[in-house]
Amino acid sequence: MNRPLAILATSVALTLAGALPGTVLAAHADASPSVPGTCVTSYRGVVVNEICAIVSGDQVTFHGRTTPTSVTWTPRPVPFRLTAKVVDGAELGTVTPTVNVSWSATPVGRISGVLPCGSTAEATLETTQWGWPPAAVTLSVAASC
Repeated sequence: MNRPLAILATSVALTLAGALPGTVLAAHADASPSVPGTCVTSYRGVVVNEICAIVSGDQVTFHGRTTPTSVTWTPRPVPFRLTAKVVDGAELGTVTPTVNVSWSATPVGRISGVLPCGSTAEATLETTQWGWPPAAVTLSVAASC
């Protein structure tokens, strides 16, 4: 059996056995430094999208990262959209980077802004690659002042 076929067969066997998602998650956690703050992850689709928030007083910073879900991933540019807003208030920003996603966790974007005391901010990170299943993830955080 040639090497690519052996890798594919192993990947299929691990996926059917339910072992691959745990392997991917472990690789995701080990491949990038720990991000402080609150994080939420979407495990659907072709990539694993994660969005994190750091709140300090009335300042909030959202940042995203992504990791491929397949052991047969080929690094490629992938378009994303990261949006953040104050719930029932102003938009904090939108970034639409096209990021070269490699085999490990790859930073996607960052949005910072002022979060009025007593309010909540919400951010969404999504893949905008045509033809891919949705892998959007949304995170809400409250001001800590």
